[in-house]
Amino acid sequence: MFNDFLHIFYPETYELSNGKKVREKFNWGPYIVILLIIATIISGKITGFSFETLFRRGHVFFDFFKLMFPPRWAFWSEIKKPLIDTINMSLLGTAIGCLISLPISFYLASNFKLNKTYLSVHRGILSVFRTLPTLIYARLISIVIGTGTLAGTISIAIFSYSVCVKMLYEQLETIDMGPYEALESTGANRVRCMIAAAYPQIRSYFWSTVLYCFEMNVRSAAILGYVGAGGIGVQINNSLGWREYTNTGLMIFALIVVVVIIETISREIRRRLVQG
Repeated sequence: MFNDFLHIFYPETYELSNGKKVREKFNWGPYIVILLIIATIISGKITGFSFETLFRRGHVFFDFFKLMFPPRWAFWSEIKKPLIDTINMSLLGTAIGCLISLPISFYLASNFKLNKTYLSVHRGILSVFRTLPTLIYARLISIVIGTGTLAGTISIAIFSYSVCVKMLYEQLETIDMGPYEALESTGANRVRCMIAAAYPQIRSYFWSTVLYCFEMNVRSAAILGYVGAGGIGVQINNSLGWREYTNTGLMIFALIVVVVIIETISREIRRRLVQG
């Protein structure tokens, strides 16, 4: 048994019938697992993570949910507009960000052999943009243009653009360039070749990505109110601050229903896109 254990870390050498020796390929898997375990333990020590505290105080989290239910249904009239604002922010921000990303993604795909300097610089900027969460954008923009749903919409558009354009140009780099090159050989300009030969190959993927971004943005838009970007997050923040937990319960319930409906519709649309 001990030899079998050592075999995991040290590859063996076998001698074939013709006298030639063959050594097993070195397996990095066990070493990577050990390093991950060590890194996890160190991270737990640095962050002060404690299973004891989690088990001892974890029930308090569920106590909050007990205070939230049953929801105060009379509060619906006050959250209806903020909830609609949250959906509108997500929809408009997603539409702006993803529609802008579509033409830009063609210029960031390396297989179209466009300006390499522009490609490298723009990809680097996008990497920085993706590093920051939507909440940071909303906070910075709300300082510049003031609080409200406009700040939330712009922040969602920026985040949607940075995510969607990366997914699209990576997908474009996998397409069949034969139709594009054939159309280009007829004298068609580059834009026409992209629209007629490249876009049809990623059309389903593009709309699937748009729906995915919209789903994510509805969730993130719910907390943008914490930094003054409008939506139902403002009401959630106020309710928690005043310990009006039944109002908070109603808003959480409403958000869950909205997200489930959106996910169900988008899943059906994606299924039809794949089949079509």
